[in-house]
Parts: sequence; structure tokens; C-alpha cells
Amino acid sequence: MKAKFLLFFAITSVLFFTSCKKDSPAKPQVTFTGSVAEGTADGNGEFTLTGHISSADNLSKVTLKLKGYEEPFFVDESTAQNKNEYDYSYLISGVTANITIVMDVYTKAGGKTSVEFLIKKPV
Repeated sequence: MKAKFLLFFAITSVLFFTSCKKDSPAKPQVTFTGSVAEGTADGNGEFTLTGHISSADNLSKVTLKLKGYEEPFFVDESTAQNKNEYDYSYLISGVTANITIVMDVYTKAGGKTSVEFLIKKPV
């Protein structure tokens, strides 16, 4: 009788924990050209942020904002949308001091990845 009870408890526990498991959306993977998350603006205060995004789910949008700010200064909802592989290239201008760019990459399934890139002031 005790063995049957333990077997019943074990099966019930396994079924409970496997049925409650929720699949979370996959997070996109972001890489920077040269695999370095840092660069220096040119003499005109411009820097082109480049790299690659790959995702198991279709992309929805990519946003760029300055670290510490909530509102993005750039939103890409057209060229990135519905792609699983995306080579990005975004021109950042007006760099007069060291700044950190936060790139948020969103998928249609609700996944999100945030990465940071430091752009140093022109030399």
C-alpha cells in the first residue's frame, strides 16, 4: 500500500510540474561588428553602429536610446520587421562626449534583448 501511494505521488508530482511549465519567447542574439561593444566617433562626431541580429522568432522592431533615458531616439520598425537574420547599420551623429547606446531588440512573440554599446568622443 505504501509503495502504491509513493508511486501515485511521484506520478502526480511529475505531471503537475510538467503541465505548469510555460514556454517563454526566445531572446534574439545581437553581435557587434568585430565582437567589440565599444567604438570611437570620427572627427565629425559620427559613428556607424553595425552588426548582426539572429532570432528564432520573427523580429518586430529595434530601438536605440541613450543609457539612462526611457524614450528611444531611433525606432526601426520597417527593415528589421519579420526577419530572423538581420545585418544592421545605424548612423549615430552628434557625439561630443562618451555615450552609451542601449539597443533593444523585440520579437513578434514577445522576446526582448537589450545590449549596450559605448561610443567614445572624437579624438
